[in-house]
Amino acid sequence: MCNLYRINASLDAMRSAVGQIGFDLGVEAAIGNFPGINALYPDQDGVVIHAVGGGAQLSSMRWGFPPAGQGKSPITNIRNLASPWWRRVNRDYLLEPEFRCLVPFTRFAEPIAGRRNAWFAVPRQEVAFFAGVWRPWQGERLAPVPGKARRQRTPDDWRLYAFLTCEPNAVVSPIHPKAMPVILAEPDDCRAWLAGGEASLALQRPLANEGLDLVERDP
Repeated sequence: MCNLYRINASLDAMRSAVGQIGFDLGVEAAIGNFPGINALYPDQDGVVIHAVGGGAQLSSMRWGFPPAGQGKSPITNIRNLASPWWRRVNRDYLLEPEFRCLVPFTRFAEPIAGRRNAWFAVPRQEVAFFAGVWRPWQGERLAPVPGKARRQRTPDDWRLYAFLTCEPNAVVSPIHPKAMPVILAEPDDCRAWLAGGEASLALQRPLANEGLDLVERDP
């Protein structure tokens, strides 16, 4: 499962990529001049692209859906789409276009021995997208507290996101044989995902081997 990725692309690069899908990209005021994120972990704030009116918007959201059952860890990766958790509890968030999103990334990591990571990227693309979903939620998550060095659990209204995973392709499987993120590399696939609906779940599939490179290993 992917629990670490980077998004170092500029706003101009993200606007260009979204333009190829057929949308003008608006930017949520709170994001400002997006500086990029060199290491994004679960339960931290990332950015997603979702439908707003007839266009698309880049918004800040927290990575990780509410835990299932009695679990305590946020759900960052979505794999079993047939489970009651997704088909019943979160059905609307999974299928309705209002809650579909694209999660921009430049590289994602899978763990290797010794607490090191291997990093993967889509070649010749300054920014690529995971197939994501988001939802509003009210509850406690970690948040900065004035005067405190560490974040503390704080009740609030949140917007949460997660993204789909699938069987790994031949590039990822030697490093992580269980799964890889669902990557939407073609504009048509991005449009189909944002449109929502049952048929779009067929996009839960590995990216073609030639569409992904192993670009770095942590020393």
